Amino acid sequence: MPIYEYECPKCGRFDVLQKMSAPPLEIHEVCGSKVVKLMSASAFAFKGSGFYVTDYGGKSDGAIRPDKAEKAAPQCDAPKTEACAGCSAAKPAA
Repeated sequence: MPIYEYECPKCGRFDVLQKMSAPPLEIHEVCGSKVVKLMSASAFAFKGSGFYVTDYGGKSDGAIRPDKAEKAAPQCDAPKTEACAGCSAAKPAA
């Protein structure tokens, strides 16, 4: 049975365990005030492939691999005037 959340103007928020087919509460049994049913976040679980942490362990080519992350461009020791055109040392810093 799901747990529903209600708001009472006198008592504040409270939870009620009800059947899905049960009508929503209109009166708070404790104080007799009118209540409002609230929308609250529900708990859910992802099922199937692609949702579990173990699915990203590097088993496939498309998997996220922290050890294969982009690495910094290699630095050369040559002065910029002698650096080749493809070297990151020759490119101006952005």
